[in-house]
Amino acid sequence: MKCEGVYKYICENLDANMKSARCRAIKKHIDSCPDCSAYLDSLKKTIMLYKKESGPSVPIHMHRQLFKMIDVAIAETAPRDKTRAAHPKRRKAS
Repeated sequence: MKCEGVYKYICENLDANMKSARCRAIKKHIDSCPDCSAYLDSLKKTIMLYKKESGPSVPIHMHRQLFKMIDVAIAETAPRDKTRAAHPKRRKAS
């Protein structure tokens, strides 16, 4: 496994079965890669600090608005699938 794979899958697998093939490959890579080891340590410290500190309460409407904005930003920056055919224009009902 390469560093890119570790970065991509490490957060997805934090709560996964640590005996899975992917988790074993990630652990093996981290054990031999100082950069990924530092990344994991930083991630663990961030999670620990997040759990330790109680942040301000955010009203639910602001929470929803924030996540809508994040979804829009992700959609705008996501690579477009060039293999899909263009969506035909809709015809107005008569």
